[in-house]
Amino acid sequence: MLNRKKLLKYALLGALVIALGGYGIYRFTYVEPPTYMTAMPSTRDIKQQVYATGTVAGKVEVDVGAQVSGQIQKLYVERGDRVKRGDLLCEIDPEIQQNDLRRAQAEEKLIAAQIASKEAQIKMLKSEHLRQQRLLKNDATSSQSAEQAEAEYEMALADLDALKAQYDQAVISVDDATTNLGYTRIVAPMDGTVYAIPVEEGQTVNANQTTPTILKLATLDTMTVEAEISEADVVKVQPGMPCRFTIMGLPNRYFEANLRSIDPAPASAESTSTSSSTSSSTEAIYYNALLDVDNSEGILRIDMTAEVEITIAEVKGVKAIPIAAVQNEAADGTATVYQLLTQGQINPITVKLGIRDDQYVEVTNADFDDSQPLVIGDDVATAAAAAANPRRRGPRMF
Repeated sequence: MLNRKKLLKYALLGALVIALGGYGIYRFTYVEPPTYMTAMPSTRDIKQQVYATGTVAGKVEVDVGAQVSGQIQKLYVERGDRVKRGDLLCEIDPEIQQNDLRRAQAEEKLIAAQIASKEAQIKMLKSEHLRQQRLLKNDATSSQSAEQAEAEYEMALADLDALKAQYDQAVISVDDATTNLGYTRIVAPMDGTVYAIPVEEGQTVNANQTTPTILKLATLDTMTVEAEISEADVVKVQPGMPCRFTIMGLPNRYFEANLRSIDPAPASAESTSTSSSTSSSTEAIYYNALLDVDNSEGILRIDMTAEVEITIAEVKGVKAIPIAAVQNEAADGTATVYQLLTQGQINPITVKLGIRDDQYVEVTNADFDDSQPLVIGDDVATAAAAAANPRRRGPRMF
């Protein structure tokens, strides 16, 4: 009986030692399998866009200037007034131009009188020339007298031609003076809205050196957004693409627009000096793009800031995966993603990518299995290592 108890005791102790030894070996050799961050593929709409910042302007903006010098006598409009083509906007004191017109008209009349006098003289000289020719045939006068009469007649004809040329010049001077007098009445060159008046009544403007701006007109029913697109994105956009933008005052409202044109040269091209071509520049390059937008509500105003989205491509209801799951993307649009199977195994597969937005990219493979989670983030490196060596199980890699 005693031996049986001792035998049982030793058996229990032996089993305990074996269990503890096995547990120790397990703890010493066991490495916890890695865990992964994953995300499920989904079916969603994807819109690929280019983003830009722009400034709102009138589709047509005109600086209405003064073409003659003088004192501004009267302004007939105020800021915000809508005008029609031909409406009177401003008058400049016309006294100087009126005097110039009167002088030109007087010169014209003077030359016209001289022409009339010369024509009467020519009539008389012609008669004398013909009389001398008849007398010369009858030997009743000398050849010298006949030649002198002929010369005086021809000289008078030449003088008449000169007077007629002077008269033509006088007519042009009258036309110029009339035009300049008309310039004292400044009228609207188009339908539009007055958005700036940089002068005041009584102010004197000088048009001899530069054309002074009297006021600024713009068409505001249709506005234009002047957006700056980076050189990295400008190759992706084309005129006619749909666009939308928000303004600071209405950040949640989108204004629909169309991309009208893209400048062929960067915005800084006009101001770039030749010396800059010899040195490297770290400045970003931007190209101006013009977007037309309806402003019949009158919400948009000149110089507002616009946050622009240009839609390059759009698909609806397609299979999509997170961009964070994409690895080894090739030039032909293929890439590798790592599926996490139910047994914890990693399955690398090749996918064909379509368009993308900020977070997701389209998968165009017809046989793509979207029921398996994909490894994303920093865990993709661990998944790639596990897929390359499936027998090796180790700690996570970053």
